[in-house]
Amino acid sequence: MEEIIDCPIVSTRAHSIEQEEFISCTKLRQVIKAGRRFGKTVGSAIKALEAFMGICPKCHGDKCLFCDNTGWVEPRRVLYAAPVAEQVTKFWYEITSALSEATDKGYLKKDETEKYIERPGTELRLQARTAWNANTLRGGYWGLLILEEYQLMNEDTWEEVGQPMLLDTNGTAVFIYTPPSLKSEGVSKAKDPRHASKMYKKADADESGRWQTFHFTSYQNPTLSQEALGEISKDMTNDAYRREILAEDDEVEASWMVYGKFNESVCKIKRFEVPTVWPVISGHDFGSANPAALFLAKVKLPLPDGAPPYMRYGDYVLWKEYAPGGGFSTTQHIEKFKEITTRYSVEQSVGGNLTTEGEIRQSYGSNGWPISAPALSRVNAQIDKVIGLMELNKLFIFDDMFGLLSQIYNCLWELDIESKPINRIKNESRYHYLACLRYLATYLPAERIPRVQEVDKIKVGTW
Repeated sequence: MEEIIDCPIVSTRAHSIEQEEFISCTKLRQVIKAGRRFGKTVGSAIKALEAFMGICPKCHGDKCLFCDNTGWVEPRRVLYAAPVAEQVTKFWYEITSALSEATDKGYLKKDETEKYIERPGTELRLQARTAWNANTLRGGYWGLLILEEYQLMNEDTWEEVGQPMLLDTNGTAVFIYTPPSLKSEGVSKAKDPRHASKMYKKADADESGRWQTFHFTSYQNPTLSQEALGEISKDMTNDAYRREILAEDDEVEASWMVYGKFNESVCKIKRFEVPTVWPVISGHDFGSANPAALFLAKVKLPLPDGAPPYMRYGDYVLWKEYAPGGGFSTTQHIEKFKEITTRYSVEQSVGGNLTTEGEIRQSYGSNGWPISAPALSRVNAQIDKVIGLMELNKLFIFDDMFGLLSQIYNCLWELDIESKPINRIKNESRYHYLACLRYLATYLPAERIPRVQEVDKIKVGTW
């Protein structure tokens, strides 16, 4: 500890009370929602630097009760990650500038290629990394993990890799984001573009004491020109201004989502073994380049082990998705369908456009996999059927069906010039799983759900 204390460092301070609140927070899980140019990256660098050097985050070395009036705490291994190289470069600049004397004199070792600084002869390391999913984040254990621009990262960055990284030390995780626009394309790696916003909302309601949330606007950075902020508000759309400057999660955006009625807190469930006595229905989207299929099972009682106890007789479980890509024949698709359903009774298969894909359905039928046309021809009528099932919480989806869930989260209505949704799906041809789901829905009755006392009267095991 003494050697770390003696290591020279350029002192850096927060630019505002608001940034200081974020830097000094010691909760295990912290979520920061902030506008552009608030000072997220610099604040992250100060927080990371103090953790690595063992400087007390509460008093910044000035001595307080938190550090037993020493000014010092146990130093920690720190990893900062962002999906944007520019921000990683800015973070690295702040760190290397503050520790330049220490690295020049050999107190610390610096690696510019891998962007890390470490204490020779110890496992203490501070590293900056460009990362956007689980594979790009892997490696090492850490006492402090900072994920900036978290809204652009894939959810598995935290779920699969980030959490295990903190197990050795019961480390701290910091998530920083600016509210995303659902209209943005080609940048985010997230399956659900609103996953960071949902995390913030959940953390803000948490009462366990583990989580802390912060909401900062661009106006709370005193180093920015207030005149310039006023001018930029005239050049930005109201939507962009609310998100980018005021850091507001705009609930209006939910109306842009075609399948916003999907209740993931209830209907996105852990996988369990689907009983072979549950009848199966398959939905199919044709195409040489991007064929797709979904397999759905009808729920019978009693429920199997692992099924949610609130699942009802007559609900539906989407349990398998199929999208092999191009280059496969009808016969090869059928062989795969039969392999997937080998232990199940397929009650019905439905798919394709009602009026133009009859020949394709005929080809599947002649090769041993009969497919019926959907009962409804209009896309919007099919969508209404899906939404109706979702409103009743009748459609359950296993949480490892990433393709279908990603399409549900990203499917939007087209917008008019006033950012109001119109009755047409944006980039409809991309959503092959959702086409399968629409076709399936035309076959599924959205009947009233029996009350609990009525379920008791239903003969178990019959449909």
